[in-house]
Amino acid sequence: MLPNVNTPFVGQVFWAVGDGASPEIFTRYCEVDSISGIGAANALIDVTTFCSNGVKEYIPGLSDGKQVTFGGNYAMNEDIQEDLIDDVENKAKRNFEIQIDGNSPFKLFSFTLAMLDWEFDPQVAKQNVIKFIGKITGKIVRT
Repeated sequence: MLPNVNTPFVGQVFWAVGDGASPEIFTRYCEVDSISGIGAANALIDVTTFCSNGVKEYIPGLSDGKQVTFGGNYAMNEDIQEDLIDDVENKAKRNFEIQIDGNSPFKLFSFTLAMLDWEFDPQVAKQNVIKFIGKITGKIVRT
């Protein structure tokens, strides 16, 4: 008999952009077709001493959010894209959510990005794309 295996995820993933208001409203940015880099890594601190018996010893240090890249179709009249370009130009931070819908319960990853970069890639034979890069600042909240 096969071991019990979790059912594969078959829901939808949405990239949602916060408006900065209070209370904050998140709007799904449906032009996005790629997201990478969501996560965090702990710094490595060497705590080796003369009593470490000839082996290195470490502890995890401060957590550092990853650099996130997301991109999608360039839309000429998309307010969210224009706001994100403004965020880069103004060296601003913005709140985001990854909303995972389909399997119960609904999953949510919430975080803030320091917006660093935007890039427009016009194409001749394919769709025009726009990409954004931000650095996670603070904690990723999972619910």
